[in-house]
Amino acid sequence: MNSYGFLGIGAFGGNITRLFEDAGFPCIAANSSTEDLRQITNAKNKLHFKGGSGCHKDRKKAKALLKNNMEILVNEVKAKMPEITTLFISGSAAGGTGSGMLAACARILKNELDINICLITVLPSKSEQFRASANTVEVFQEIEKLTDIGAVFILDNGRPLDKIKINEIFCTHLKALLSNENGSERGCVDRGEINELLRTPGMSVISKLGKDNTGTAKLLASLKGNNIYAPLEADKVIRYLCLMNSSNNNISTEELYSELGTPVDEYIGLNSQSTVCMIAGLSLPKTRLLEIKKTAQANSEIIKNNMAAADESLFGDDVDFISSFDIKSAKPAKKVSSLDIMNEFL
Repeated sequence: MNSYGFLGIGAFGGNITRLFEDAGFPCIAANSSTEDLRQITNAKNKLHFKGGSGCHKDRKKAKALLKNNMEILVNEVKAKMPEITTLFISGSAAGGTGSGMLAACARILKNELDINICLITVLPSKSEQFRASANTVEVFQEIEKLTDIGAVFILDNGRPLDKIKINEIFCTHLKALLSNENGSERGCVDRGEINELLRTPGMSVISKLGKDNTGTAKLLASLKGNNIYAPLEADKVIRYLCLMNSSNNNISTEELYSELGTPVDEYIGLNSQSTVCMIAGLSLPKTRLLEIKKTAQANSEIIKNNMAAADESLFGDDVDFISSFDIKSAKPAKKVSSLDIMNEFL
C-alpha cells in the first residue's frame, strides 16, 4: 500500500483522500480553507495553504496560493509518502482550490518526484451555477495539455446518485484494483500490469461486481452506463483492458471488445474475490464536457445581459415629475450694449 499515495486538494479531494486513508494508504489532505480541513475528522496529515481562507471557486486565487506554497507542498509529500511510486491527486473540476491547483500540482510533483501521477476529479451536477461549469471547462483545457501523467478518473455528479455515495463507490472500485486479489494456474493480473494501467494516459473506468452479480451484460452496463463516471465516448478508443474474473467462464471478452473497442493488450486474471475490470487509455469525455461548456456559455450570456440591465438607470433619464410644476423663469437675455438696444428701435 505504501507504493500508492493520495493527495486531496480542496473539499472534494479531502473527502476522497480520507476514504483511502481509512483503508491504510498514505494520504495528505490539503486545502486553502481551515474550516474545510476541520470537516475531515481524524485525518492524520492535513496541510493548510498559508495565506488562504478559501478560494470561493476562484481559480486565479487558488493558483496564486499554490505559487506561494509550492515548496511546502512538495516537501510534505516527500516527508509523508517516501515510498510511493504512484500519486493520485484528487480535486473537483468545479471548485476553486481543487480546480485551480489540480493540473499545476500534477506537473510540479511529476517534475519534482519523477513518479507516476494519476488524477481523480469530478464533474458538476446540472443544477450547479455558472462558475462551476466555467471552472470545469478551464481545468480540462489544462488537463488536456498534460503530457506526462497517467490515468485520469473522471467521476460525474450529474449521475443520479448522492455525491458522497459516488466517492464511496469509487474508493471501493480502486481499492479492489490495487489490492490485486486474483490468480490461478490459468491466469493472474500481476503488480506490474496494474502499474502499467495506472501509467496509461487518458480516461480510465473501473467496475466491481460481486461473485453472485456478474456476467458480460452486467459488466458492460457497469462500464458504459449505470456507473459513477463521466459517459464514455462512442469512438471505441481503448488501450488496455484488465479483467480479474471471479468466475472462469461467464465473461466474454469478445462481447466486451465489440462494445468497448479492441484494446492494444489485455490483462486477465481468474479466481478473484470479485469481478474487477478496468479499461484504460480512453478518450476524455468530450460529449459531456461540451455539454458543460454550452451550459457555461448560455449562463454567461444571461449573466452579462442581467448585469448590463442592472447598470441602466432605474427609470431612465427622462423622468422629471416634480420640476414640471416649477414656475418657468425667463431665459437670461444676452448682454447687449445700449447701442444694440437703440438699433432695435430704428
